[in-house]
Amino acid sequence: MSYSLRRLLLAALLAGLSGTASAMEDMPMPAPLALRSSVLVEDSVIRLGDLFDGALKNGDTAVARAPAPGASIVLDARWLSALARTYSLPWQPDSRFAQVAVGRASQRVGASEIRQALAAAAAAHGIEGPIEVALDASGIGFHLPVDVVPTVKIQKLALDRASGRFAASVVAPADGPVAARATVSGRIFALVEVPVPVRRLAPGEVIREADLEWSLVRADRVTSSTLVDPERLAGKSPRRPLHPGHPIRKTEVERVILVEKGSIVTMVLQNPNLSLTVKARAMQDGAEGDLIRMMNTDSNRIIHAMVVDSDTAVVTSGVPTGSN
Repeated sequence: MSYSLRRLLLAALLAGLSGTASAMEDMPMPAPLALRSSVLVEDSVIRLGDLFDGALKNGDTAVARAPAPGASIVLDARWLSALARTYSLPWQPDSRFAQVAVGRASQRVGASEIRQALAAAAAAHGIEGPIEVALDASGIGFHLPVDVVPTVKIQKLALDRASGRFAASVVAPADGPVAARATVSGRIFALVEVPVPVRRLAPGEVIREADLEWSLVRADRVTSSTLVDPERLAGKSPRRPLHPGHPIRKTEVERVILVEKGSIVTMVLQNPNLSLTVKARAMQDGAEGDLIRMMNTDSNRIIHAMVVDSDTAVVTSGVPTGSN
């Protein structure tokens, strides 16, 4: 090849390289990406588009497994740098502290739903009547993926009918592939109805039927001192404040003394043929319905009369009249 030809070829090559460099200079540089500080994902995988803000052609590419529903993980600067190099991303950490926190969205099935499922399972095992299910562990529950129905099912129940103790295998959701499972234990209590206050009752108040309602309470909390007959409460007064919804013990109430010993009341003497009223002095304290000794202030005769209210006592036919 002649010297002149070699010079022409070299000139052409240099011209071509110059044109290529000029074209590359004219090409726009990829816009830098911004790292998100935190993100909440719903899928079971983490995608490129979850981690970076900016134009990403492959934003849907899965790059890691997502944490469990309701949990979170932290991706640090080293991991993110390696990711950027792998996918040729226009990003690099501005410090070694760069990171992104990734959380997994969830829906929670808690202790309330588990207790309901256990109550239904206990009924299927022949436990009759109202019951309360008490769990040994507090705060028990499941975090489920957002794309499943938030239900639970008792897969297996071992129950001691004598003590009420149980152990159970619980899975969620109730239908379909199992997303979560746990073993729970606790105790089943029978419930009984007792009268309880509907409002706070203070000492000195007279308890009326309207102040009481029936409520279900655990049978183990009802003792021989618990008042279970509302008729035995009506007309009595609290010794100490009584709180709504709480069973009442015999020692917490007392009779309301309407007629005090020594007080003067109107005594009504009644029989089929006669009705008289006289003044009488109470010889003892008396509550509503009590039969107490009264002394006729005119004759000083002692008569038994039933207290009606703070001003009146009644002597009916057949009631012994006592003596002077």
